[in-house]
Amino acid sequence: MGNSLGFISEDDDLFDLPEDGFGYNVINFTVDAMDVHFRHQNNHPNNLPVCEKPNVDKFRNTDMYKEVKARCSFVSKPTEQRWNLMQALQKRENGLAYPGSDSFSPNQQRYFSNMYIPNHRSMRLMSLDAKVFVSKFNKTGSKLLTACQDGFVRINDGSKGTYHLLNRINARDVQWSITDADFSPNGQHFAYSTWSRSFYIMPIDGSDDDCQWIDVNETSSSRVAIFSIRYSPTGDKIIGGSNNATVIIGDVETRATQILRTHRMPLTDVNAVCYVNDNDPNVIIAGCDDGLLKVYDLRTSFRSRSLSKSVVSFIGHFDGITYIDSRNDGYHVLSNSKDQSIKIWDMRKPSNLRNRSNARQHQLAMATWDYRWDRVPREFYNPHKALDGDSSIMTYRGHRVSKTLLRAKFSPMEQTGQRFIYTGCATGRIIIYDVLTGKIREAIEGHKNVIRDLDWHPVRSEIVSSSWDTHVNLNNYNRNMAMQSLKRRRSQTHENRPLRRSRRLANRNNTPE
Repeated sequence: MGNSLGFISEDDDLFDLPEDGFGYNVINFTVDAMDVHFRHQNNHPNNLPVCEKPNVDKFRNTDMYKEVKARCSFVSKPTEQRWNLMQALQKRENGLAYPGSDSFSPNQQRYFSNMYIPNHRSMRLMSLDAKVFVSKFNKTGSKLLTACQDGFVRINDGSKGTYHLLNRINARDVQWSITDADFSPNGQHFAYSTWSRSFYIMPIDGSDDDCQWIDVNETSSSRVAIFSIRYSPTGDKIIGGSNNATVIIGDVETRATQILRTHRMPLTDVNAVCYVNDNDPNVIIAGCDDGLLKVYDLRTSFRSRSLSKSVVSFIGHFDGITYIDSRNDGYHVLSNSKDQSIKIWDMRKPSNLRNRSNARQHQLAMATWDYRWDRVPREFYNPHKALDGDSSIMTYRGHRVSKTLLRAKFSPMEQTGQRFIYTGCATGRIIIYDVLTGKIREAIEGHKNVIRDLDWHPVRSEIVSSSWDTHVNLNNYNRNMAMQSLKRRRSQTHENRPLRRSRRLANRNNTPE
């Protein structure tokens, strides 16, 4: 089916459309509260609420904005000559493309790669018998892990793009579903979590009998659910975000556990956890169901039994966090939220907790819905003002978050320079945002239900998406789809071009001689 819905708004002020052939596949697409079967005539994207033009004024002055531009080989000054492919090829043949090398620089290679990001569903990798919750590559991209509600974990070969099945493991104590999974740093093991009070660890080439587990005993709750799980960069610990306002830290060797308490009262779930940097096994960030993000230092956070002291906190989301992804530079992370937004945060710019009481009142006024089955409140799409104390440096809107804890991630550094943010959508589309502009670059169709998880291959321009429609899809670049979108954009731009003030002069110019 592919990305056949590349629409341009009738509002000329919404997006600035480039004229050249390598322009963006800009899609003015915002999702409203709709049913699973969203292809109804009244659910046409142009009939849905439209987000405001993304505000990048604050983001343009950040280090991250400048780094992404530099790594993608963007022209830094308006006076510099626009980059030209033919000239670049001639310089490469003459050994002038990159000083000290007979090839293009890594930044120039990313510039090429970003022209050919995934834009359509190329094939269906799996058709299973239950909802698919997890799809994840290891660091090298040689293995693909998928976890399904049927209780099986599947390991596929991702090294050559064939994705043939290598192993199929029957998971233990699944209960409702496997909620999350993660590869160990060396790629030899994986850990998964369920609606139970344990972490489960298995070798990727093992069997059901090779399963080990870490029990969580330091909690008073009769039922424990672990929603998010991560290996530490050193591989000796596993962290998990759980219900009852707890973050669980398990030791892989001793199987001992420690508990971080994010709130005094055990009423707030911790939906997402993440390490801030792959080189630091001590600093983690937790995303809570009240919209707070809290950063903890594992060396100092266990001194209190009632409430663990966070290093810094971040306010800005109107509703609960569903996922956190780190940029791995030690400073920037993104968060996806039930308030239908993705935000980027700078760890050096925490929020002032004096605004917490006012922010909480505003959150309670807006968060009266249940994201699992209620329709999304329209005020989430275009909030009139930011939350008091919002310290985020950039916000992205245009996807729909409902039914489950949807993932959102940075695109790979080596391949794209982290130029994009990609996320699943409750309408069954993959939404790819341009980090620098805040606009939607691609909206890839292919699923008929919510896309719960997805992962971009570390070295190939491929996205594997897993959905509640029981399918796992492979998405990549298709030239025909890109050309169709370009033609549609140009024709739409011509039709919406305003007439001159004098209709007589306009008609005279259009009259053939």
